[in-house]
Amino acid sequence: MRRTATAAVLALALLWPATSWALPKGAKVQNYEGGLSNAVDIAWVPGTSKIFFTQQGGKIGVIKGGRQLGRACRQLDVASDGERGALGIAVHPRFKKNHYLYVYYTNASPLENRITRFTVRNNRCRDRNNIVTGIQSASGYHNGGQLDFVGRKLFVTTGEGHSPGEAQDTSNRLGKVLRYNANGSVPNGNPFGDSNPVWTYGHRNGFGLTHNPRNGRIYQTENGPECDDELNFIRKGRNYGWGAGYDCGDPVGPNPKAPMKRWTPTIVPTDPWWYFGRFKALNDSLYMGEHNSSGRLHRFVMNNKGTRIRKDRIIYNANSSIVDVSKGPGGWLYFLTRSTLFRIVKN
Repeated sequence: MRRTATAAVLALALLWPATSWALPKGAKVQNYEGGLSNAVDIAWVPGTSKIFFTQQGGKIGVIKGGRQLGRACRQLDVASDGERGALGIAVHPRFKKNHYLYVYYTNASPLENRITRFTVRNNRCRDRNNIVTGIQSASGYHNGGQLDFVGRKLFVTTGEGHSPGEAQDTSNRLGKVLRYNANGSVPNGNPFGDSNPVWTYGHRNGFGLTHNPRNGRIYQTENGPECDDELNFIRKGRNYGWGAGYDCGDPVGPNPKAPMKRWTPTIVPTDPWWYFGRFKALNDSLYMGEHNSSGRLHRFVMNNKGTRIRKDRIIYNANSSIVDVSKGPGGWLYFLTRSTLFRIVKN
């Protein structure tokens, strides 16, 4: 994630209207819950009105029935300078049975990025279990931190901690997409050895991760330097080209895989979602927000295999950085800014 927009992006932002561009006929954007502070990510419990969310300062909060509960699920002791803090959050696919909630965050002492699993009881995060530890970040930037369950395996994005060379080294966990079992152990079938959690490498700072629920294909968004923000189709064992010596449009390392889309000037793409839900006119597309500019919400229409973008449409401007997109209560499409959770519903 980047803190400022380029002059070119800011100039374009002045031309963008404050209302929707291409919402489906009869759609409207509704404020679902406000009053959040530096919100980062949400995780919905399917079939319920309950949403968990992270705030960078360490709060794991709960929204139920459209209202934020007064008591947090948990307050974590985090280092929250720069891009550190409470970051990604995910519920186990069988949450209704086991009540497992997963959070990626920068622990204050020892200073490290880690993944902790909680058991939620009465909207409180209990039975703390640090299932993945020691994902070091000497820098306050490029921490990654997104979580997504695909086929009951836990996928994780990590940044390279401002050390590009780490991204090309498959013996460490920096600048990677990782694959774990739900208990934090390493499953069989990973491409670099059964004890190695690395699934893909050559990433700068993955700030988004999602999958198509119908076929399990995985997509990642990645923040570039002054160029080359990316939307990537993630394939086992691939190199995505970031590392020492990278030049704009000129990836490094063996057989680098090109992104589905690049952005220069940069937009800072954030956490996307592949939507199938109640609003049929929005179905079967990938949605992604921008952290820079006026907070544009993209809709990517793909080919049948989901390997190529046919159309990239801006469907809304939030006038504030969008950090996450998700399906949520009622089956609607939701998107999150730093302060407010919105949803797209029918008039």
